[in-house]
Amino acid sequence: MIELDLSTVEPTLSGPKLPHDRVGMKNMQKDWHQCLTAPVSNKGFGLKKEELGNSGKFEFDGIEYTLKHGDVCIAAITSCTNTSNPMVMLAAG
Repeated sequence: MIELDLSTVEPTLSGPKLPHDRVGMKNMQKDWHQCLTAPVSNKGFGLKKEELGNSGKFEFDGIEYTLKHGDVCIAAITSCTNTSNPMVMLAAG
């Protein structure tokens, strides 16, 4: 028998690039902002500060949408390899 005190369980997210990178929910916003401007690596995207406000527009079913850094998109992907490839994730979405 295993006992678990649920009050000690902390919600986490993985990423932002690798599925096995564990980030606690309470630290996610700070971690994400640091990752945006960190040098390109496992957790870095290498953006310049002036690029942080960039956005992209797309149209779906006649409606125009705007996405910006930090927006959450959900796509069904069955392979861990694909989840670490941003282009494949966008295509799946």
